[in-house]
Amino acid sequence: MTGKRWTNDEEIVLRRNYGIHPIREWIDELPGRTWDSIQTKSTRMGLVSYLGGRSPKPKFIPHLPEVEEMDFEQLWETSYAFQKASRKLSSRQDEITIELDVDYPIGVPFLADAHIGAVSAPLDYIRTRFEMVAENPRFYPFSVGDTIDNYLPASHPQGMFGTMFPPELQKELVLNLYLKIYGRWLAVVQGCHEEFSHSADDFDFTKYLAHQLGCANLGFGGVVNLKVGEQIYRIALRHKYRFNSSYNPTHCPKQLVRFEYPNADIACVAHNHRAACEQLSHRDKDRIYVRPGSFKGPDRYARSLGFTDTGSAIPVVILWPDKRQMLPFLHLEQAIEVLNSLGGE
Repeated sequence: MTGKRWTNDEEIVLRRNYGIHPIREWIDELPGRTWDSIQTKSTRMGLVSYLGGRSPKPKFIPHLPEVEEMDFEQLWETSYAFQKASRKLSSRQDEITIELDVDYPIGVPFLADAHIGAVSAPLDYIRTRFEMVAENPRFYPFSVGDTIDNYLPASHPQGMFGTMFPPELQKELVLNLYLKIYGRWLAVVQGCHEEFSHSADDFDFTKYLAHQLGCANLGFGGVVNLKVGEQIYRIALRHKYRFNSSYNPTHCPKQLVRFEYPNADIACVAHNHRAACEQLSHRDKDRIYVRPGSFKGPDRYARSLGFTDTGSAIPVVILWPDKRQMLPFLHLEQAIEVLNSLGGE
């Protein structure tokens, strides 16, 4: 009866038996149908093959373990507890108060963009400047990021062609330099090049450096309420921020005060490799705006943008303890000469 149309009743017989019982037990319910026609029809219907006399094809029935109903309330509470505990591992602070019990003026140097490890960074010059800070006990410096060049394969790998040492040795050299001023560091800030390690393998060099130096870790930036004798100076710091201007280098720290820290006395933003220091009189008080230069000099990237030099400066602000007075200097040497002439310790 080849070619005979299958009826609904015949299809019901197939669905009820095919793949469950051997055909020999129910083939009589399909008079005139051969085994071949039954298998062809069952294949078209997507049924499991189970021919009598042959090894049956097993029907897959997954045996899943019994799962208890999810306790979402417990999951939420556990997540809250984990977040609370993990925050305690962070040493980052957005604002910190530091007291210096002195009765003489001090200098606050802003060290940034040393890029230790870069071929173009003059290591002898950098080391000499750090030793000048270390030898003057009235200097209390800030580190404002990009202490290391730190190019990694995971980020800007082409930058590795312009480095002298591997990233690990760069970090060791920075630590060696910074420990010369141990006990007087006020805070460190995370720069872009430290962030390369943080992004690649979650190693926070800024956190590590702050721990080794025993100073505050401001992460990407924050404010330090620095009490010098009887005076409090609010100092806002970031490695980079928005609103940079090619015509006005201090425009960026000005906007940092405007949008983030309106009560700041000093605002410092590094990153752009252009040294600048400006003191302005505002309606409420005078403020100082600082852009540290870069020791890296005109590397390949800087030259491609048309820069012939970027200024390797360490700006310093002298602060008085008995009156609200700030005196800015673009260069470390100038500040040392004036600070020494003021007497004191």
